[in-house]
Amino acid sequence: MKKNKKTYSPNMVFGINGCLNVFKAKKLEIISIHLMAGGNADQNKIINQQCNQFSQKVQRLNKKDFLNKYSGLRTQGIVVLFKGKLYKQIPNFSNVDSNFSLLILDNIEDPQNFGQIIRTAECGGLNGIIIPQHNSVDLTNTAIQISQGAFVHIPIYKCVNINRLIEDLKKQGFWIIGFENSVNAKEWYNIDYNEKTVLIFGSEGRGIRKKTIEKCDFLATIPMQGNISSLNVSASISAVTFERLRQIKPL
Repeated sequence: MKKNKKTYSPNMVFGINGCLNVFKAKKLEIISIHLMAGGNADQNKIINQQCNQFSQKVQRLNKKDFLNKYSGLRTQGIVVLFKGKLYKQIPNFSNVDSNFSLLILDNIEDPQNFGQIIRTAECGGLNGIIIPQHNSVDLTNTAIQISQGAFVHIPIYKCVNINRLIEDLKKQGFWIIGFENSVNAKEWYNIDYNEKTVLIFGSEGRGIRKKTIEKCDFLATIPMQGNISSLNVSASISAVTFERLRQIKPL
């Protein structure tokens, strides 16, 4: 007896950059492409080249109908519906390069933050993002859109038990670094990122769960100079990600 093939709910992305990245992702199936006739995307040579590959799925709408259908969205004249597997299974990382780095997000719930984090992680050369299976942000259309197509290029994993995974990653040669405001924490730029590392961040409000903090080899912090006590988590991750990149790839 054959197993039923798993089906995936359609997702939506709009704007030239995001749509181009979706077009190039072989693991995703394009369902439909809506173009505004005469719009920015319709006049874009690369968009038209890509659309030629999916000609049966392209619908050109006049400006009035398109704007009515996608009112309030900054689409640049293109909207794409697609479906496919957005998460990967967590592999064994024992044989990866010495500078391989994973990002674990704990207690993150805002999809806009998640989308920005995905974009930052991909641009900053991180090798994967891990989120908890339950009580966590998901890869929603909002997160997909904010990522500007980066979700296609960086592996994103879901994990049932983060603390058990951390133990496994330690056995695979990773150092675990948690980023929290702590008296005993090192400053973020004094951490050596030149080895296999796991970077763990929590939300601004709740931070990293206590049991997860206890699993960390090091704790690091980003000291604040102003009157606000914490950075947005995506800004914190950006600072750390590019400090890591500076260390492993010095100019």
